[in-house]
Formats: sequence, structure tokens, C-alpha cells
Amino acid sequence: MNRYLSTIAIVINKKTIKESDLLITLLTPSDGKIVALAKGAKNIKSSRQGSLQLGNTIKVQIYSKNDRQWISEATNLQPFLRSSKTLSQVNLLFYFLEAVNSLIAENQQHDHIFQICQDTIESINQNKLISFIDNEIKFIEELGFGIPKSIYTSYQNKDYLSTQKSLKLLFEDISEKKFESSQLFR
Repeated sequence: MNRYLSTIAIVINKKTIKESDLLITLLTPSDGKIVALAKGAKNIKSSRQGSLQLGNTIKVQIYSKNDRQWISEATNLQPFLRSSKTLSQVNLLFYFLEAVNSLIAENQQHDHIFQICQDTIESINQNKLISFIDNEIKFIEELGFGIPKSIYTSYQNKDYLSTQKSLKLLFEDISEKKFESSQLFR
């Protein structure tokens, strides 16, 4: 990665570090998954705080030094919470972003993954389950994982709830862990 990078990115994970800093995981079109520190982003006066929310597509400035990355600026391009959402939409977003974060290695670039992720988030935004499932299948295929025939069959038979449950189990099997987002809204 260059010393200075200006790119668009999707915020796929964030963790609080100390009191006011955030460790942000971004998915970019050309550099793949990047983990960068946003110093002071939780301060009430920080202009980056609103941009660094999960699911947002942002324009970001990243500074790199000594194998570490820092976010210097972030601007919202497409906020996920641009309108009110149901709990099921928020849960689908958390689940999908957890899958993205689990299945993509840092600095590993995939040609179509960024666009598939944007399309998936837009499907959640518009509350379109069929489009969401279709994008999940594209995501898994693009990463090179095989999809069991039973998933294709249930999808073709329009059994979307069964398809979604099977896809969730497939994501967890591939990542070899149960997703925490499944426990959020029971």
C-alpha cells in the first residue's frame, strides 16, 4: 500500500481502542480488507464519528507508516442508516458484515467482492430478501467456495427461509465459528 491512500470503502467492523480511538476494518475495491486506526474518532467533536458506522460506504484518507495504517479523514458517501431500519435489517447487516470480515483475509483483493458487498447492503436497505440471498450466493462463489446443491435447490424452489438458514450455516462452517450476530436479536 502507498504511504497515502485515498479510496472508497465499506466499514465492515469497528472496535473501541482506549477511550476515544477506533480500530476500523474497511473493505476497499483495490486493496481488499484494510484495518486502520482512527485516533480520536469517538470524541464528540470528531467529524469522522458519523462516517465510521457499520455498513457505510465512505471516502477515506489513509496514512501508512511502519506497517500501520491511520484514518485521517472519512466522509459518508452512502450511509446505511439514511432512513429508519427494522431490527431484522440491522441484524442482516451485522450478520453479513461479520461474514465478510471472517472470510476475507487482510490485504487480499478480489475483483468483484466490493461491488457484491455494496449490492448486498443495498438489498438490505431496500428490504429485498431474494436479492440479498442472490448476492450472498455470488459472494461465496466469488471467494471460490463451493455451494452445496441443496442450497441451489431450495433457492430455485423459492424456499427462501430454508435457503437463508443453509447459507448462514455454510458461512459459519467456512469460517469455523458461530457468528456473534446470530445472538443479537433473539
